[in-house]
Amino acid sequence: MEVSLRKMLVMLFLFFIGTFVVVVSPVRAWVLIWDEYVLGTGGEVVSPVLENETLYRIVADEVWWYDDEFNNLAADAQYYTTDPSNSWIWGNYFPAPDGHSFLQINGTDVNWGDFSNGDTGHTYNIFRYGEGVALSFEIIDWMDGNYTNNDCKIRVRIYESVTVGGYVVDSDQTGMVALPLIGLVVAALLITVPVVWRSRKAES
Repeated sequence: MEVSLRKMLVMLFLFFIGTFVVVVSPVRAWVLIWDEYVLGTGGEVVSPVLENETLYRIVADEVWWYDDEFNNLAADAQYYTTDPSNSWIWGNYFPAPDGHSFLQINGTDVNWGDFSNGDTGHTYNIFRYGEGVALSFEIIDWMDGNYTNNDCKIRVRIYESVTVGGYVVDSDQTGMVALPLIGLVVAALLITVPVVWRSRKAES
């Protein structure tokens, strides 16, 4: 009987802690705010203004051709292939020359991360905080600089970080949720502790 009561106390304690964490811990969600294509033939695409100090996730995926006219050679945001046999599932790949990225933000290179082949959609994710300004995206052809033999595009999506659930805005509401839970645990302790004590006294 004593063992089962101990188990019950542990379960009640864990239930209280778990419920309290759910009440007060933030839960992050990502809301899509922008979805556009950046052309391999050149030209900037401008995003909406990103709010200051708000966290955003920027996703770039798909491929473009840096030599479509003759060789069917493709690149994505960060890497390129010299294998013309398959422009989606690449037989080889290399980073953009001289530490550059093909997809630039505000005219500067971006480290889009490790290589993603066609099985993962040539998909890259980066995170950055807004600075109260828009972002411009542009594909730079570092291979031959000839945009007339380029084709296709990179899809760029921007997700805004929002908090859903977790935080209770009104402190009074926090008390209304937390206090009954505390009361439940205290009541359980008041009931079970004397029972355990009597059980031990009877055994002695």
